[in-house]
Amino acid sequence: MIKNRPTKSLAFIIITVLFFLWGSITSINDVLVQIYKNSHNLSEFQSMLLFLSFFGAYGIGSTVYFFYSQKKGDPINKLGYKKGIQLGLIISGIGCASLYPLMEFNNFYIYLAAFFTIGLGITLLQISCNPYIAILGPEHSASTRLNLSQGFNSLGTTIGPLFAGYFILNYMSSDLAIQQLYLMCGMIFILFSVLLIFVKLPHYKNDEQVLLSGSVFQFSNLKYGMLAIFFYVGAEVMIGAKIMPYLSLPEIGGLSANDAASYLGIYWGGAMIGRLGIAVISNPNYTLPKKIVGGGITISITFLIVVFFITIKSQFLDAGIPFQFELLASKYTFVLMEIKTITLFIFGQYILMLIFGKSSNNLLSIFSAIILVLLLVAYFFEGKIAFWCILSIGLFNSILWSNIFTLSIKGLNEFTSQGSSLLVIMIIGGAILPLGMGLVSDHFGSVKYGFLFPIISYLYILYFGLFGSRTKQNI
Repeated sequence: MIKNRPTKSLAFIIITVLFFLWGSITSINDVLVQIYKNSHNLSEFQSMLLFLSFFGAYGIGSTVYFFYSQKKGDPINKLGYKKGIQLGLIISGIGCASLYPLMEFNNFYIYLAAFFTIGLGITLLQISCNPYIAILGPEHSASTRLNLSQGFNSLGTTIGPLFAGYFILNYMSSDLAIQQLYLMCGMIFILFSVLLIFVKLPHYKNDEQVLLSGSVFQFSNLKYGMLAIFFYVGAEVMIGAKIMPYLSLPEIGGLSANDAASYLGIYWGGAMIGRLGIAVISNPNYTLPKKIVGGGITISITFLIVVFFITIKSQFLDAGIPFQFELLASKYTFVLMEIKTITLFIFGQYILMLIFGKSSNNLLSIFSAIILVLLLVAYFFEGKIAFWCILSIGLFNSILWSNIFTLSIKGLNEFTSQGSSLLVIMIIGGAILPLGMGLVSDHFGSVKYGFLFPIISYLYILYFGLFGSRTKQNI
């Protein structure tokens, strides 16, 4: 099935690059929401329709895939993972490129067709790439490979808003900048698909036909987990979407749109720090000393990388000064000192992961409870304390997806594939819940009130960690 190590290594690198690419294009939406809101005079609710179209494609696409699989067999199994990935790249590329002509209509609602198409392509990439990463090596290290790839996905979500903020917000025409940016992204996706024609990847196909007795819905942890995924994705998307206007509020940070886009990178960078850190700390093959040292080093290096990208974008490129290593080092130190507050949250997260890293449900419960406190502080307080509490949510969001997912499919056995596809469907929470946040913000006249809405999501996730994640089969 898989013949040699160099081929597996190359395949892992290629798929990890794809995780990075779709992470980047997804996080750019957070910048576009505010740009379109201002340029088209949209309400908070109307601006959130971008997420309805993008993440709605996840729900619709994965639902169609699920029912087709039940009747006709798994399409990816018939096509092969490589062709499935290529098809996802082509669909995403077409969606990106289509935004160029669609923006000539100067109608926000027409643009949504492009984002829906991009979402469909990335849905297929998600369905293809996640299991493919798992089979590229021993089963006992599958979670480590997936966490590493998802760490690079978070790197993409960190860099995406920084690059988009610099490229779009500093351009003479934001519309033209968006057109050119997405045209480039479309070309990258399509060229990547063409490149795969000439790359030999390990081929995997499962010819076994498993007859299932009963229903996947007999597992209570899966049913509760589906709602947990729905609420988690919705919360992650709506918070990321409204961090920029929140940080721009005079009583919070008073930042310009460009500077707020830089700090958005800290929110997404926190997810990368947590995911790479837990990949080391939760490794069953590591002794406690190795987890302490390895986890600490991984988290520290990842944090320094995040600071580097913020330095390049907000302190170096914006100034328009020719490259000088001494100047870059000086600016890097300045940014490091400016955001030192978040290191306290990072250290706290590190200690909690060391203590509770072996217990997925306990760590899930603790992190969701912390986020609830952070949201309340961000609402009732102002200034730096509210500023950093909102940005630190990304740190504690980091492990929620993986922990919810693994707890939801625990004990499903031969129903695992069906359960996994149902969980992917629930990504539609990222399409629906942001609309609620927009309605709350519009009703009370401030985006700050909107940050009370995600509390519903984290209350349910807390419940799932404490009670709903318990495996119970109802036959």
